[in-house]
Amino acid sequence: MSSSSSSQVWLVIDSQTFGGIETHVLELAKGLKQFEIEVKVWLLRHYSHPAQLAQQLKQANIAVGYLDKAGDNYFLSLLNKVKHHRPVALHAHGYKASVTCKVIRLLTGINQVSTYHAGETPKGKVWLYDAIDRYSGFVSSHSIVVSDAIAAKLPYSSVYFNNFVDSNILQASSGEQIAFVGRLSEEKAPDRFVELARLNKSLSFDVYGSGAMEARLKSTAPDNVVFHGHQTNMTQVWDNIGLLIICSRYEGLPMAALEAMARGIPVLALNVGNLSKLIQHQSNGYLVDSMAQLNQSLSEFINLDNNARKILKSNAITTIEQHFSPSAVIPQLLAIYSPNQFQTDCQIEK
Repeated sequence: MSSSSSSQVWLVIDSQTFGGIETHVLELAKGLKQFEIEVKVWLLRHYSHPAQLAQQLKQANIAVGYLDKAGDNYFLSLLNKVKHHRPVALHAHGYKASVTCKVIRLLTGINQVSTYHAGETPKGKVWLYDAIDRYSGFVSSHSIVVSDAIAAKLPYSSVYFNNFVDSNILQASSGEQIAFVGRLSEEKAPDRFVELARLNKSLSFDVYGSGAMEARLKSTAPDNVVFHGHQTNMTQVWDNIGLLIICSRYEGLPMAALEAMARGIPVLALNVGNLSKLIQHQSNGYLVDSMAQLNQSLSEFINLDNNARKILKSNAITTIEQHFSPSAVIPQLLAIYSPNQFQTDCQIEK
């Protein structure tokens, strides 16, 4: 055992693009660093393009490595590293990393945690992998969920934690765009966003993201919708946005909503997943039950005077600072990792 790394927390993920799970892992790593916890992020595999997550971790001076370096088998590589270094916790994100780390736990007895991020039920091969991940939950030391709906899909007990972002280092947005941010896939319902644009042709609508529905959406969207494609640096994009629309069919607690509100961007959303824990209707954003109400609330927002918009933006930032920040969540997580090693008097939400 390496005594210098015995208090280290390892985060494990398989990352091809930069989405909500990658944002979560980045914020988690930065939050642990703020609490002076030694953290390292392990990526299972190299892909054709360098992982954007790895680049952003390096910019934040957080240790990151690839488990398949020099052609190594990522499973055997992780197994050998765990045996040698014995991190205090092995925390997996995404089904592939989760299943891999559970097998490592069976072979080594390491303290292993899995976070379940996906609220939707996938199709094809991914459905099988997702099912294996969920039904093997008993192997993990702890299972963490980011929404009540995800917890309901797990056959074993889990702990709910809020997603979080660090609003202290973010600049408030001065943008005015009405935007969709995320994968162009069925569960995120970008088709609903396009329909909203069709109902409001005097307004402009901006789409940031790519996915399976992209070609069809582009061919049917009205002229007031602009598709910007996949973004490699959302930090520069957020400053253009004045209202984030979330019209998903399935959600947990989307990181995009937290990132927007931390920058003072109100969120107008359908009431899915755990968005009701984040958004207070007409106080820090808008939370509605139908597309008709979504359209109505959009009109309400557009007609707000400057003072009312400032109050909405300020309330959004305050919500993140008080309930969805590293200082609110990390102490609870440390109690999961090692209650004896990381001293905390915070109680864990059940």
